[in-house]
Amino acid sequence: MTENIKKDTKSFYAYVRSRSKTKVKVGPLVDESGSTISDSKHMAEVLNNYFSSVFTREDVSKMVEAPMIFKGTDSEALNNITIDVAVVKKKIEALRSDKAPGPDEVPPRVLRHLAEELCYPLSVILQKSIDEGVAPEDWKQANVSPIFKKGSKSQASNYRPVSLTCQLCKLGESIIREEIIGHLDKNNLINPSQHGFGKGRSCLTNLLEFLDKVTQAVDAGDNIDVIYLDFAKAFDMVPHIRLMKKLEAHGIRHKVAKWIEAWLQNRKQRVCLDGVFSTW
Repeated sequence: MTENIKKDTKSFYAYVRSRSKTKVKVGPLVDESGSTISDSKHMAEVLNNYFSSVFTREDVSKMVEAPMIFKGTDSEALNNITIDVAVVKKKIEALRSDKAPGPDEVPPRVLRHLAEELCYPLSVILQKSIDEGVAPEDWKQANVSPIFKKGSKSQASNYRPVSLTCQLCKLGESIIREEIIGHLDKNNLINPSQHGFGKGRSCLTNLLEFLDKVTQAVDAGDNIDVIYLDFAKAFDMVPHIRLMKKLEAHGIRHKVAKWIEAWLQNRKQRVCLDGVFSTW
């Protein structure tokens, strides 16, 4: 058991948290008219309407071009990705059995048992998806679970959405993400001050580096002023058109950029609450 914990510490701590916390029930909620609702179906609709309302629709008429960060030639840019069958098989075998399925209701445990049979056809589907710049519609659907943050439980704005998409979609995203990270690292396109979403770097490494600089300054007798910033719903409110321009400026173009753009468009979500779903 100790060896299993060493291999998957994330699952271990997730299990500990699940046993040490009391699950907070959603609602009753107050809707836009001020009425209090406790029906699961109605509450799911209210939450779904709120979660979709924070999506950013940006006026791009006056948007300026993003500065070109990538200095290489077009042939050196990340234009295409070749899907390797062995990589797909490894990804399938690495799926965590305790994860919930998405709207397709295919659990990762089943996919792991069928890794040998699925790796080739899935690699063909992924390659065709990238080559044609088309993301399957099933991959763009999500079941959303509302998680209470803080404040009044009657306000939909005090819940955050956790999206569950199909496992095959996550697998494809993982392969594409690794190719993008490899491209950014190879061309030194990530600033050293960036600690999030990087291998071997995290909030902890960020804090340690910050603490080291502060300690050095204090030892030298300098004054220190610290400003903490927190952006509300930062992830939910990323404007997609601006994001695509940023990707192009970092040398992510052609088939890869076209696939990401297709993956971002026409997405659907529904909130699941007490086994009841809202409309899409």
